Amino acid sequence: MAGKPGARRRQADRTEESDRRLTAAAVRLLVQDGVRGTTLAKLGRQAGYSRSLATHRFGSKAGLLRHVLQRASQRWLALLQSNVGEKVGAEALCAAVDAHLDFLRTAPDEVRAMYLLWFTSIDPGSEYRANVARVHQAQREDICRWIQLGQERGNVPAQICAPRVAEQFCASMVGIVSQWLVNARMPLRQMHAQLKLDIRSRLTSDSRSVVRSSRIKSQAKHDDRRVHF
Repeated sequence: MAGKPGARRRQADRTEESDRRLTAAAVRLLVQDGVRGTTLAKLGRQAGYSRSLATHRFGSKAGLLRHVLQRASQRWLALLQSNVGEKVGAEALCAAVDAHLDFLRTAPDEVRAMYLLWFTSIDPGSEYRANVARVHQAQREDICRWIQLGQERGNVPAQICAPRVAEQFCASMVGIVSQWLVNARMPLRQMHAQLKLDIRSRLTSDSRSVVRSSRIKSQAKHDDRRVHF
Protein backbone atom coordinates (compact mmCIF):
# COMPACT_ATOMS: atom_id res chain seq x y z
CA MET A 1 0.00 0.00 0.00
CA ALA A 2 2.89 2.38 0.78
CA GLY A 3 4.05 2.38 -2.82
CA LYS A 4 0.72 3.34 -4.34
CA PRO A 5 0.93 7.15 -3.88
CA GLY A 6 4.32 7.21 -5.60
CA ALA A 7 3.01 5.04 -8.41
CA ARG A 8 0.06 7.36 -8.88
CA ARG A 9 2.40 10.35 -9.04
CA ARG A 10 4.54 8.64 -11.66
CA GLN A 11 1.46 7.82 -13.72
CA ALA A 12 0.27 11.43 -13.40
CA ASP A 13 3.70 12.64 -14.54
CA ARG A 14 3.60 10.31 -17.56
CA THR A 15 0.11 11.49 -18.44
CA GLU A 16 1.16 15.13 -18.16
CA GLU A 17 4.22 14.53 -20.33
CA SER A 18 2.26 12.67 -23.00
CA ASP A 19 -0.37 15.40 -22.99
CA ARG A 20 2.31 18.06 -23.47
CA ARG A 21 3.95 16.15 -26.33
CA LEU A 22 0.66 15.36 -28.05
CA THR A 23 -0.48 18.99 -27.83
CA ALA A 24 2.82 20.30 -29.18
CA ALA A 25 2.74 17.75 -32.01
CA ALA A 26 -0.84 18.73 -32.87
CA VAL A 27 0.17 22.39 -33.12
CA ARG A 28 3.04 21.47 -35.46
CA LEU A 29 0.75 19.36 -37.64
CA LEU A 30 -1.88 22.09 -37.88
CA VAL A 31 0.75 24.63 -38.94
CA GLN A 32 2.39 22.27 -41.44
CA ASP A 33 -0.56 20.30 -42.83
CA GLY A 34 -3.67 22.29 -41.92
CA VAL A 35 -6.88 21.00 -40.39
CA ARG A 36 -7.58 18.50 -43.15
CA GLY A 37 -4.07 17.07 -43.03
CA THR A 38 -4.02 16.66 -39.25
CA THR A 39 -5.02 13.12 -38.26
CA LEU A 40 -4.80 11.06 -35.08
CA ALA A 41 -2.47 8.61 -36.84
CA LYS A 42 -0.08 11.39 -37.83
CA LEU A 43 -0.35 12.86 -34.35
CA GLY A 44 0.71 9.61 -32.69
CA ARG A 45 3.75 9.30 -34.96
CA GLN A 46 4.70 12.98 -34.60
CA ALA A 47 4.58 12.79 -30.81
CA GLY A 48 6.38 9.43 -30.62
CA TYR A 49 3.31 7.49 -29.49
CA SER A 50 0.77 5.21 -31.11
CA ARG A 51 -2.47 6.22 -32.76
CA SER A 52 -4.30 4.27 -30.06
CA LEU A 53 -3.01 6.63 -27.36
CA ALA A 54 -4.09 9.69 -29.34
CA THR A 55 -7.51 8.13 -29.93
CA HIS A 56 -7.82 7.19 -26.26
CA ARG A 57 -6.84 10.69 -25.14
CA PHE A 58 -8.98 12.75 -27.54
CA GLY A 59 -11.60 10.30 -28.82
CA SER A 60 -11.76 11.79 -32.30
CA LYS A 61 -10.19 14.40 -34.54
CA ALA A 62 -12.84 16.88 -33.43
CA GLY A 63 -11.87 16.16 -29.83
CA LEU A 64 -8.22 16.83 -30.69
CA LEU A 65 -9.05 20.16 -32.34
CA ARG A 66 -11.15 21.21 -29.37
CA HIS A 67 -8.26 20.33 -27.05
CA VAL A 68 -5.70 22.33 -29.04
CA LEU A 69 -7.99 25.33 -29.26
CA GLN A 70 -8.81 25.14 -25.56
CA ARG A 71 -5.14 24.97 -24.54
CA ALA A 72 -4.08 27.82 -26.82
CA SER A 73 -7.03 29.95 -25.78
CA GLN A 74 -6.37 29.30 -22.09
CA ARG A 75 -2.73 30.31 -22.52
CA TRP A 76 -3.75 33.53 -24.29
CA LEU A 77 -6.39 34.45 -21.71
CA ALA A 78 -3.95 33.74 -18.85
CA LEU A 79 -1.30 35.98 -20.46
CA LEU A 80 -3.91 38.66 -21.03
CA GLN A 81 -5.08 38.63 -17.41
CA SER A 82 -1.50 38.58 -16.13
CA ASN A 83 -0.52 41.63 -18.18
CA VAL A 84 -3.60 43.64 -17.33
CA GLY A 85 -3.70 42.88 -13.61
CA GLU A 86 -5.56 45.67 -11.80
CA LYS A 87 -5.36 48.19 -14.65
CA VAL A 88 -8.53 49.74 -16.01
CA GLY A 89 -9.54 51.96 -18.91
CA ALA A 90 -7.00 52.82 -21.59
CA GLU A 91 -4.11 51.41 -19.57
CA ALA A 92 -5.82 48.01 -19.37
CA LEU A 93 -6.41 47.91 -23.12
CA CYS A 94 -2.83 48.99 -23.83
CA ALA A 95 -1.59 46.22 -21.53
CA ALA A 96 -3.75 43.80 -23.53
CA VAL A 97 -2.10 45.03 -26.73
CA ASP A 98 1.32 44.37 -25.19
CA ALA A 99 0.18 40.86 -24.20
CA HIS A 100 -1.00 40.28 -27.76
CA LEU A 101 2.36 41.24 -29.23
CA ASP A 102 4.14 39.09 -26.62
CA PHE A 103 1.98 36.09 -27.54
CA LEU A 104 2.82 36.55 -31.22
CA ARG A 105 6.53 36.78 -30.43
CA THR A 106 6.81 33.88 -27.97
CA ALA A 107 4.33 31.37 -29.41
CA PRO A 108 3.91 32.08 -33.14
CA ASP A 109 2.99 28.50 -34.08
CA GLU A 110 0.43 28.30 -31.29
CA VAL A 111 -1.07 31.57 -32.51
CA ARG A 112 -1.19 30.24 -36.08
CA ALA A 113 -2.91 27.05 -34.95
CA MET A 114 -5.38 28.94 -32.77
CA TYR A 115 -6.36 31.37 -35.52
CA LEU A 116 -6.56 28.59 -38.08
CA LEU A 117 -9.13 26.88 -35.87
CA TRP A 118 -10.92 30.17 -35.21
CA PHE A 119 -11.19 30.96 -38.91
CA THR A 120 -12.20 27.40 -39.81
CA SER A 121 -14.94 27.57 -37.20
CA ILE A 122 -17.10 29.70 -39.50
CA ASP A 123 -17.84 26.45 -41.33
CA PRO A 124 -21.45 25.62 -40.28
CA GLY A 125 -20.34 22.02 -39.73
CA SER A 126 -17.52 22.88 -37.35
CA GLU A 127 -17.75 20.84 -34.14
CA TYR A 128 -15.76 23.31 -32.03
CA ARG A 129 -17.45 26.55 -33.08
CA ALA A 130 -19.14 26.98 -29.68
CA ASN A 131 -15.75 26.95 -27.95
CA VAL A 132 -14.55 29.81 -30.14
CA ALA A 133 -17.66 31.82 -29.43
CA ARG A 134 -17.09 31.44 -25.67
CA VAL A 135 -13.47 32.62 -25.93
CA HIS A 136 -14.48 35.68 -27.96
CA GLN A 137 -17.31 36.46 -25.59
CA ALA A 138 -14.98 36.20 -22.58
CA GLN A 139 -12.55 38.62 -24.22
CA ARG A 140 -15.24 41.15 -25.05
CA GLU A 141 -16.68 40.96 -21.54
CA ASP A 142 -13.25 41.54 -19.97
CA ILE A 143 -12.53 44.53 -22.19
CA CYS A 144 -15.99 45.98 -21.62
CA ARG A 145 -15.50 45.65 -17.86
CA TRP A 146 -12.10 47.40 -17.97
CA ILE A 147 -13.62 50.31 -19.88
CA GLN A 148 -16.60 50.58 -17.52
CA LEU A 149 -14.31 50.53 -14.47
CA GLY A 150 -12.34 53.34 -16.11
CA GLN A 151 -15.55 55.28 -16.53
CA GLU A 152 -16.48 54.74 -12.87
CA ARG A 153 -13.10 56.13 -11.83
CA GLY A 154 -13.33 59.10 -14.17
CA ASN A 155 -10.50 57.92 -16.44
CA VAL A 156 -12.68 57.21 -19.48
CA PRO A 157 -15.30 59.62 -20.91
CA ALA A 158 -18.80 58.67 -19.76
CA GLN A 159 -20.22 58.93 -23.28
CA ILE A 160 -18.05 56.08 -24.55
CA CYS A 161 -20.10 52.94 -25.37
CA ALA A 162 -18.04 50.21 -23.72
CA PRO A 163 -19.54 47.21 -25.61
CA ARG A 164 -18.97 48.87 -28.99
CA VAL A 165 -15.37 49.78 -28.16
CA ALA A 166 -14.76 46.22 -26.94
CA GLU A 167 -16.05 44.79 -30.21
CA GLN A 168 -13.93 47.18 -32.29
CA PHE A 169 -10.87 46.50 -30.16
CA CYS A 170 -11.18 42.72 -30.60
CA ALA A 171 -11.72 43.19 -34.34
CA SER A 172 -8.54 45.27 -34.55
CA MET A 173 -6.49 42.60 -32.80
CA VAL A 174 -7.87 39.84 -35.01
CA GLY A 175 -7.25 42.00 -38.07
CA ILE A 176 -3.59 42.49 -37.17
CA VAL A 177 -3.06 38.75 -36.81
CA SER A 178 -4.92 37.89 -40.01
CA GLN A 179 -2.66 40.24 -41.97
CA TRP A 180 0.44 38.83 -40.27
CA LEU A 181 -0.65 35.27 -41.15
CA VAL A 182 -0.59 36.08 -44.86
CA ASN A 183 2.40 38.42 -44.69
CA ALA A 184 5.03 37.68 -42.03
CA ARG A 185 6.77 40.95 -42.92
CA MET A 186 4.01 43.04 -41.42
CA PRO A 187 5.50 45.60 -38.97
CA LEU A 188 3.92 44.12 -35.86
CA ARG A 189 5.55 46.40 -33.30
CA GLN A 190 4.52 49.50 -35.20
CA MET A 191 0.97 48.26 -35.69
CA HIS A 192 0.55 47.46 -32.01
CA ALA A 193 2.06 50.81 -31.04
CA GLN A 194 -0.39 52.61 -33.34
CA LEU A 195 -3.29 50.68 -31.83
CA LYS A 196 -2.21 51.82 -28.35
CA LEU A 197 -2.02 55.41 -29.57
CA ASP A 198 -5.55 55.14 -30.98
CA ILE A 199 -6.83 53.64 -27.72
CA ARG A 200 -5.40 56.45 -25.62
CA SER A 201 -6.71 59.06 -28.05
CA ARG A 202 -10.21 57.67 -27.79
CA LEU A 203 -10.43 56.59 -24.14
CA THR A 204 -8.33 59.12 -22.25
CA SER A 205 -10.26 62.06 -20.82
CA ASP A 206 -7.17 64.30 -20.73
CA SER A 207 -6.00 64.74 -24.31
CA ARG A 208 -2.58 65.83 -23.07
CA SER A 209 -1.88 62.24 -21.97
CA VAL A 210 -2.14 60.92 -25.51
CA VAL A 211 1.22 59.63 -26.75
CA ARG A 212 2.68 61.78 -29.51
CA SER A 213 2.81 60.23 -32.96
CA SER A 214 6.52 61.05 -33.14
CA ARG A 215 7.13 58.09 -30.85
CA ILE A 216 5.49 55.85 -33.43
CA LYS A 217 7.66 57.32 -36.19
CA SER A 218 10.77 56.76 -34.11
CA GLN A 219 9.83 53.17 -33.45
CA ALA A 220 9.06 52.62 -37.11
CA LYS A 221 12.76 53.13 -37.92
CA HIS A 222 13.45 49.85 -36.16
CA ASP A 223 10.67 47.99 -37.96
CA ASP A 224 11.67 48.81 -41.57
CA ARG A 225 9.78 45.93 -43.23
CA ARG A 226 11.76 43.12 -41.66
CA VAL A 227 10.14 40.14 -39.92
CA HIS A 228 8.96 41.65 -36.67
CA PHE A 229 9.12 39.47 -33.58
